[in-house]
Amino acid sequence: MVRARPLQLSYKKEWEPNIYDTVLYDENFKHISDVAGLLLEESLTSRVFRIRNFATHQVLYLPDAHGKSRSVGFVFDSSTGECKAACFHWKQEGDSGFEVSFEVLSIGKDDRWRTLKLPKQNGEPFVGRYFTAAKEEGAAHVVQIIRDGQDFKLEVQSLDIWSERFTIATLPRGAFLDLKRVAIFLWNYYVAVADIVEESLNILVLEDFKEQKWRKIIVPLKFLKDNPGLKDEICPQGVRLNDLQLHNAVKKNILVYDMERKVIKATHTKYVEKIYEFRKPSLVTLKGMKNEY
Repeated sequence: MVRARPLQLSYKKEWEPNIYDTVLYDENFKHISDVAGLLLEESLTSRVFRIRNFATHQVLYLPDAHGKSRSVGFVFDSSTGECKAACFHWKQEGDSGFEVSFEVLSIGKDDRWRTLKLPKQNGEPFVGRYFTAAKEEGAAHVVQIIRDGQDFKLEVQSLDIWSERFTIATLPRGAFLDLKRVAIFLWNYYVAVADIVEESLNILVLEDFKEQKWRKIIVPLKFLKDNPGLKDEICPQGVRLNDLQLHNAVKKNILVYDMERKVIKATHTKYVEKIYEFRKPSLVTLKGMKNEY
């Protein structure tokens, strides 16, 4: 049996303060996510999304989603060849407030997105964050801090993209002193809620949204001992492997904190870098794909 050799890809990575990383494999599209050799990309000039196989040079353009979509993601089952996409969107509802929903698309079966309304909630949304289609979970999430009378609560409404069913996980009450202060981000693709207390970052990670299982993690921030003023400037933005990214809104930079070594390993301001990597090619073809060129 002859195994396919990894192919070398080159891409440009751009980062600016208050803007997430932009990865460009193509000068007109930015990279969103990838699975099984398929790349999900978004146009830089319009709200067009496509799935592309970089090895076979085939591409599938997704139909336009409704409303103002915030994010799009996709999942792929290599055993069945089934592929589904999901996107979060919102639209104005009356004079005040918004209607929030997810849309799903079964690739090769649906010619348009299907709308799935979120379960009804009690209370008034105060803060919302949206994460779509983490390939590790096959799920999309809406995280909202809700005003419940005089109190606040945090809910994660999760959509299992394969079954198209919703699950609601509520953050344990009392987990944080002030929910209006917490940061909401992804801990290696899983929803996380955190706050800095003294010289530590206290985190709750939603490890299993179906079982509503939270895991508590405490990350010592050793550098705050010598720089206590940073506590009110930094906010966790995400975790990739052992690297915790802390956004400093005052200095407009990103601190990359090595949680294992407990040191700041890098500080990023605006930058552009050219990266070369090897990726395993795939012969996966989705129904409706056409030659890229």
